[in-house]
Amino acid sequence: MNDYPPSWILLERLRRGGHSTRKRLGQHFLTDDAILERVADATQATPNTLVVEIGPGPATLTTLLRRRAGGVIAIERDLRMEDFHRSVFEDDERVQFTYEDALRIDLQTLAIQKVRDWDLDEVVLAGNLPFQITSPLLFAQTGPDVPWRRIVVMIQNEVADRIAAEPHGRDYGILTVKLSYWWRIVERIDVPASSFSPRPKVDAAALVFERAHTRDGVEPTLWAGLSTFIDGAFNQRRKKLYNSPVAASYGGRDALRDALDELGLNPDARAEELSPGDFLKLFRFLLGH
Repeated sequence: MNDYPPSWILLERLRRGGHSTRKRLGQHFLTDDAILERVADATQATPNTLVVEIGPGPATLTTLLRRRAGGVIAIERDLRMEDFHRSVFEDDERVQFTYEDALRIDLQTLAIQKVRDWDLDEVVLAGNLPFQITSPLLFAQTGPDVPWRRIVVMIQNEVADRIAAEPHGRDYGILTVKLSYWWRIVERIDVPASSFSPRPKVDAAALVFERAHTRDGVEPTLWAGLSTFIDGAFNQRRKKLYNSPVAASYGGRDALRDALDELGLNPDARAEELSPGDFLKLFRFLLGH
């Protein structure tokens, strides 16, 4: 494996190459070496691990991941980076780049195939996520068939707060509930805005996820329906659940209110008052399970 240059050299090479960041792509490159090392360590990658990285940018994290992992597949939307990436990794066949929108790629199928091709044992998802793709990309990592052993992602601080929120708070919502069935947060690395170039307006956080112990509690056959049920419950979050859009699909206002009461929950509850476990119990009850 190559002895890759440190982050400051990579960033200087990129600058001398005339690369300018694009606001529409949400490009804010992480430049703090200590935090880069912590994020790479958090993946717990080994020579038997494939890492799928979203948003490699100047490859300051990519090089650290490669030193730990058996291979890295990096998804970069900015095609202008291609020559730069080739110059850094030209002699390493176990680092491959795909220049595409991460939301348009079947990341899970790509990962499973590459694990087989490279004879590796496990796969981790990592990256520095632009704000505009954070929620849809994380929503796509829920469900029974997701292959990742760990997820380590850099996101805006406010989104990290939403994911980690507890019921009854304004940050608690769809993203909180859906992720909690499949993933649990085991570490949070707070990252000040000064650690990025160009400097963003807000601070960030790297969240480290491991598979949730409760994932076996959600039967695969229930997940699609439960997911839609949660969407409807939060669609007009200030309304009581029996007045929310989901009521019409499950017997109407009285049926939903009676179900909550039968389960020992507040019949006048709003979506933000129910825990993930409460949502699962209510959904099963309404289906007659």
